[in-house]
Amino acid sequence: MSIPGKEGMSQTAVTVERTTTSGGGQMVASDVVVERTLEGKRKRKTGKGLKNLDRAHDNVSRALEHLSAAVSDGLLTYRKEQKRSAEKKKDGALRDVMRNSGKAMSDGLKTLSKVPRDISRTVDTKPNRKQVRAVARFLAWPLGR
Repeated sequence: MSIPGKEGMSQTAVTVERTTTSGGGQMVASDVVVERTLEGKRKRKTGKGLKNLDRAHDNVSRALEHLSAAVSDGLLTYRKEQKRSAEKKKDGALRDVMRNSGKAMSDGLKTLSKVPRDISRTVDTKPNRKQVRAVARFLAWPLGR
């Protein structure tokens, strides 16, 4: 049995521990054990030369996902607050536009705050750190005489 979205699960194994035969020749199971085993996480297939590019692509796409989620969260909050203001008082949506915008920006910025971390994951890799050290040594050499 395969469950959609759960490709890592194997099929279900059913074992019968004790069986007895009744007088009519039928087998009756007294204990049934259902076992589900999870397969290991599948390894990504990426060549050696493109491994860093693949990781960078993952991190950038995650950053873009968080960026779009931030816009969505902000707009959702704005629409909810606008509707609430309009129901409370006459011209409430127009009166409270600044307050509602502020709440929406606050919610959007909470999600948007994840983007710099995603980008720094892309930039902060071992080869990049080595290169920064080499450039720093090169620039510090004339000053260190």
